[in-house]
Amino acid sequence: MRKRRIIVKRRPRSTAHEWERGWDLAMTIIDGVPPLVEKQPIFQDCLTVLDGAFADGNSLRFELGLSALIDFCNETVSRGECTQWWS
Repeated sequence: MRKRRIIVKRRPRSTAHEWERGWDLAMTIIDGVPPLVEKQPIFQDCLTVLDGAFADGNSLRFELGLSALIDFCNETVSRGECTQWWS
């Protein structure tokens, strides 16, 4: 029995433009964040993930952190705890 080779395609490295777009989106949410949201541990954790992922050049982790940030902020707004502050 012959063993098959498993080929895993790596995702191409993010371009500077993709990083810039990701940071622009993150900054849109971060700028003007209400104090109630800013004090939440999950918000601070998302910022830590974004910062670390950027420093490491880990685009997947950055995307996950950004997604978590967006989800958390959308949930906060949908629960009526504050109004949407980003556009």
